Amino acid sequence: MNILPVYKASFFLSQQREDGLKLRVIYAGDHVYTDFQIGEQFQSETDSLYNGILFGIMDVLMWYAILMQTKKICMTKKIDIEFLEPISCNVPYRAKSKLLNADEKDIHVTAWIEDNNGQVYSKVTALFREGRGMNASDIINNFDFSETTPEMKEFFDSFLE
Repeated sequence: MNILPVYKASFFLSQQREDGLKLRVIYAGDHVYTDFQIGEQFQSETDSLYNGILFGIMDVLMWYAILMQTKKICMTKKIDIEFLEPISCNVPYRAKSKLLNADEKDIHVTAWIEDNNGQVYSKVTALFREGRGMNASDIINNFDFSETTPEMKEFFDSFLE
């Protein structure tokens, strides 16, 4: 299990933010994932989790899926998302993401949220593009590596060379 480093200020990932989700992203070779169970503080008027929170989780995972496969810092350009079933509070789910394909300019990726039985509750496909003027070292220098392995730290240090 390879826990990925997190951006220290991330609402979704930081383990230090009291108001955040404190997700841990795991690198599994051909995909990334996170297990989560979110409480009522993010419950909508329909007694399910806000779709914006769900998209945010999938967007973060897509960013990591791209980073791990291409070593590129990318930004979301276009999304196609489906919310198939409501996601309940205080129930365990797993969100996954994997790279579909990448060429010189366009990077296509997908993510989805499923329950313990593999039923998919929401899914997204997206087009990402490499961020212009973005410096990988500026981002990576703001990562928290406290839960990563030395090998994962070494992988991310290779971005700085």
